[in-house]
Amino acid sequence: MKRRLTALLLTLGLVSGLAACGTTAQTTPAPTGEVPTANDPGAAYESFLSAASADYAYDVALELSTNPDFFNSELGGRNAGSDAEHATADYLAGLMEEIGLTDVEKAAADCDRWQFNGASLTVDGEAYTVYSYATASTPAEGLTAEIVYVGDGTMWDYEGLDVTGKIVLIDIDQRNNWWITYPMLEAQYQGAAAILAANVGGFAQVADDALNCQDICGPTAIPTLSIGLADSQAIQARLADGPVTATLVVDNEVSEDGTTYNILGRIPGKSSDYQIIVGGHYDVHFTGFQDDNCAVGLVLAMAKGMIDSGYQPENDIVFCLHGAEEWGSSYTQYDWTVGAWEMINNVHPEWVGKTLAFLNFELPAYEFDTYTSTYSAPEMYAMLNYFANEYPYSPDPEGCFPDGVLTEGYQTYTYSDDFSYYAAGVPSTVNGFLLQKDMETVFPFYVDIYHSQYDTPDTYNGAVMDFNLKYYGALAMYIDQTPALYLDFTAQYDRILSSMDEALMAEAGVDVEAYKAALEELRIAAQDMADQVKQVNDDYAAAVAEGDTAAMAKLWAQGRELTAKNLTAFQFAQKNLLGLMYERPIVPHEAPQENIQLCRDIIACLETGDVATAVDEYAWTVNNVLEWYAMYFSPEVIAIQDDMLWGEDNQDNLYWGTDIGFTKADVDAATRSLFVRYEETGGDFTQEIAVYEAAIRAQTQILADLGAKETQAMIDLSALLG
Repeated sequence: MKRRLTALLLTLGLVSGLAACGTTAQTTPAPTGEVPTANDPGAAYESFLSAASADYAYDVALELSTNPDFFNSELGGRNAGSDAEHATADYLAGLMEEIGLTDVEKAAADCDRWQFNGASLTVDGEAYTVYSYATASTPAEGLTAEIVYVGDGTMWDYEGLDVTGKIVLIDIDQRNNWWITYPMLEAQYQGAAAILAANVGGFAQVADDALNCQDICGPTAIPTLSIGLADSQAIQARLADGPVTATLVVDNEVSEDGTTYNILGRIPGKSSDYQIIVGGHYDVHFTGFQDDNCAVGLVLAMAKGMIDSGYQPENDIVFCLHGAEEWGSSYTQYDWTVGAWEMINNVHPEWVGKTLAFLNFELPAYEFDTYTSTYSAPEMYAMLNYFANEYPYSPDPEGCFPDGVLTEGYQTYTYSDDFSYYAAGVPSTVNGFLLQKDMETVFPFYVDIYHSQYDTPDTYNGAVMDFNLKYYGALAMYIDQTPALYLDFTAQYDRILSSMDEALMAEAGVDVEAYKAALEELRIAAQDMADQVKQVNDDYAAAVAEGDTAAMAKLWAQGRELTAKNLTAFQFAQKNLLGLMYERPIVPHEAPQENIQLCRDIIACLETGDVATAVDEYAWTVNNVLEWYAMYFSPEVIAIQDDMLWGEDNQDNLYWGTDIGFTKADVDAATRSLFVRYEETGGDFTQEIAVYEAAIRAQTQILADLGAKETQAMIDLSALLG
């Protein structure tokens, strides 16, 4: 429970009003708006609390989940650039105008278009239900071909089989094994005409007729469909009696010339120098009640609650509903959150210079566990901790999350729109919708229901919707009313410090003493900035309590100067100190550092002839598990994977992975060799060791270069803060 006594202390100006979170472009304008009047934040919040309606949010979500006008097929689907997405965009723009938002806009953004109109599978007159991925169509009359069951669909499963022109049927676990991309590309390489995948684990485990759809991180390839486990097993039973011929019809429209719309409206602030963005996405797989129609309802309900309560913000509050989140581009490893990436990078790049925070929402009406949390940029941890545990007007959960809001600090991951904004330099949050507090294990919802036809209104929890609506509405108002933006860069210090393997970095040639000195300089500068922000906000609270408008004006201006510095520093930090190892956010030097250590561990095993341990413990985790795929899929398939990530002609197709990826350790040949030789004992692994040694040399140079770059980046970041 937060200390409600702080309500009185805040009035007296004795508690720090920790500031909002933000980002900046390099040309932040000088503040020109009004100085806030001494409004009572408690009264403003109570008015919002009374006006905000979870019922309104539910009604919007229900309409979006049940009205056939908003779907492309009988099974649903509101995909990037499709007719259904466009119809929904028109509807949402109308709701924004009806609520009373100003400057309502359908902001067009480029995407690949995917419209799934329907599909059917017929075997001897019996129909089976299937759902398509963003892949190729069959001819209009369909594809009639023999079905062949090929197990997991790896290259090893095709040995001795001729699947040319046939439909392959596979089992898949997209959580513990691989995305559908890999068996799809393997099937295409082996000559198959189409592929059907049944989820034997990982996703869609709620029922044996559950279908599932994830994004396709790859080319359009061949028709690729999800089939229920029970139907797959029924077909396999038929195969036991002899060849089975089926007719598959897939009506998909996938093209590169699509347009998605990001729908936005605003509540004008007393000043428009800065803004807060509140958002979610409105494209869905199937009918998508939780993911993400409930978020759309919440965003609009928050806007309506603020307007109906008469709240006049200090800064603009922008409500933005993004398209093309689930999928938005072919032939890329980073094909999701395309609408949001386009918005912040191409449609409104100036937002990076004026956005204090982006509050994003995913699946906000489901009780995942006994607790909840907020994922965010590390620089926002302190602010979120203060808001949840100290700020007198942040609500506690009622009727849900009995263990409350956890605030240990959880770095936002790459699976939602907030990461696109974060990587661009906007401080961003999202409600704790995916990973448990260990930040590794997903909630059971994702194993059972996620991206299946079972994501329906039956999953609704009104108490969770009500809490998220009011909690994050209060957070937006708190950020709005605080004069100095508080981004605690000591969290960046902690992040970098924990990433270091000093001995390995020194051995690679990094000047570790210089690196540590730059890091310590960053810590001092970050702490000094935090102290300045605290002082300004404390003094401002005291001026408000005393009604000293002259002091308020002076302190508000001082706070905005600190805000501009923090925004500039935040953007710089992400451009220079945020990296990706496949999908995992890292400090850039962690990639070569990790690969070097893994290669050394593998060599140590091979020198003793222990190939099993080398494979089981180390080899498959090189390159952030990309070598796992190399063990099971043909080199031609892995070549496509690599071209999507590192191909010279595909670097403009990386979206939120642009310029922050890692350099792969070139060990695929050794990985496959060790997998084949897994059961050998005491063998000669000289050739494989040579591959890993070469990779170590290459990665060592990369580590040395990154160490030097990060050292200079920390020095420059300290200067920006100072």
